[in-house]
Amino acid sequence: MKQYEQIIFLSMENTLLSPIAEAIYRKNAPADLPKVISRGLVVLFEEPINPKCNMLLTRNSFPMTGHGQSRQIVKEDLEKTSLVITMNLSEKVKFAEDFGMVEDVYTLGEYVGFDTDLVNPSGAEDEKYQECFEEILLRVNRLIQKLKQSE
Repeated sequence: MKQYEQIIFLSMENTLLSPIAEAIYRKNAPADLPKVISRGLVVLFEEPINPKCNMLLTRNSFPMTGHGQSRQIVKEDLEKTSLVITMNLSEKVKFAEDFGMVEDVYTLGEYVGFDTDLVNPSGAEDEKYQECFEEILLRVNRLIQKLKQSE
């Protein structure tokens, strides 16, 4: 399996799903695994992460460090050894179209062996946000296990 030096979690706005994945990875991944950032595909202006995202991370003991504001992915973020992980198939397709990159680009589910996409719970009840958090937690922990096995 290819050795990566950087993981980029990518979602549409970089205010909910990808920051959660980043926070989980930062807390749970050993220091010898690749560094991590999260970015958005369509960030018209930088803004803080979704308040419900902050609530979820705090409630589940995952500090949000290193994220700050939402950020648009740019070519300079990509390294030859980057693994790009999108939250769903439409984001993967948009990234491939925008950047012409298809190698080392996966949905989070695809990379860890799930056949479903993550769904942004925006506007839903709090329990849907918690379910989404738990699904991201499961998938990111499997990603970490997979990366550890490939060392």
